[in-house]
Amino acid sequence: DEGYDTHIPLGTYHQQYRINGVLIAIGVIDILPHCLSSVYAFYDPDLSRHLELGKYTALREIEWVERACVHRPSLVHYYLGYYIRSCTKMVYKAEYRPSELLCPSSGRWVDFEVAKQRLDAFSPVRHCCSLYVEGEGAASSGCDGGRHDDHDDDDDDVSNAGHTESQESSLVERIMLDIGGGGGGGGDNSNTSPPVTVGMLNRQGRAIVEPIVQEFIDEVGIEVSTACIIKLS
Repeated sequence: DEGYDTHIPLGTYHQQYRINGVLIAIGVIDILPHCLSSVYAFYDPDLSRHLELGKYTALREIEWVERACVHRPSLVHYYLGYYIRSCTKMVYKAEYRPSELLCPSSGRWVDFEVAKQRLDAFSPVRHCCSLYVEGEGAASSGCDGGRHDDHDDDDDDVSNAGHTESQESSLVERIMLDIGGGGGGGGDNSNTSPPVTVGMLNRQGRAIVEPIVQEFIDEVGIEVSTACIIKLS
């Protein structure tokens, strides 16, 4: 069976990969009713420079699903876990296609290419927004957290209406930031720096921070954003 035991019961397993009896990699997986969930993989770093063992273990897991679904019809998916678009270590997950991302607000699966376009268009800094859209009308709402209730939308329009570009700039300048500092440690915060506003930053600092702050305001609204202190790390 070439190492593919597709009749094993549901549960957590460690797949061991060996060359001439020497352990070179281990894949940690969960066998679930509808999928194989790839939890983690660790391997010999020297060998992996030439063999790309992380990708190899993923391909073996995909093949396991293909073989298992022959006699386990409901087990047809391969789950690679969380995908953070700005994390370089997770870029490889987008290389396996066709693939889908789970919308965090609607709980619906969305084609990866469609989801990627929405992330880039509506949340280019934080890469966090609703991926599923019921119709073309909702596509222009940006990072709405998945809300499509007319009453909520009206409330947002009222709270954000009538703000000119200069007023929006002034709003961003007033947002409070926690930029850290030389804390005393051990739970003593007496030496930490007090919060500052965006307007107190120099030009270079504002160029970096303002897009993040503006996206935060767009996502949570004016009332919430002005009541928060955004921690930068």
